[in-house]
Amino acid sequence: MTALPRAYLPPGLNVRRDRGGGLFITREAVQSPWFACERAGDVWRLWPTAALVAQYERAEAPDALARTFLRFRGLPIEAESLALFCEGTKLAEAPEKARIAALNKAVRQRAAVCMRLGGGGGLFACAILLNLIGGNRR
Repeated sequence: MTALPRAYLPPGLNVRRDRGGGLFITREAVQSPWFACERAGDVWRLWPTAALVAQYERAEAPDALARTFLRFRGLPIEAESLALFCEGTKLAEAPEKARIAALNKAVRQRAAVCMRLGGGGGLFACAILLNLIGGNRR
């Protein structure tokens, strides 16, 4: 089973969930292969890197949704998928049924667009994360 992104943080780092578009907020800069770090006022915003998303894409497809998303595995990560991945991570830590349902819908809609137009890098990782938080059930 794939660990949640918090498990990839450096030991002892104090973070909180980002209320913006990133994953976490911390008071100190972070050097990690799993997270990109950018200044946001007096704090640092952490974003998942392609390496972290690739960790999720190493997982086996645990359900029907993930199996249909295998076509997106290994593609270059896109900003839209990264935003969905961040939202899923936040919901893993603070689940809200309505927001999980909205994320499920958004991931499926993004996949439909990518199947028509191409792209979709990162969507397989989103499907794995949805499975972890129980959001892939219809």
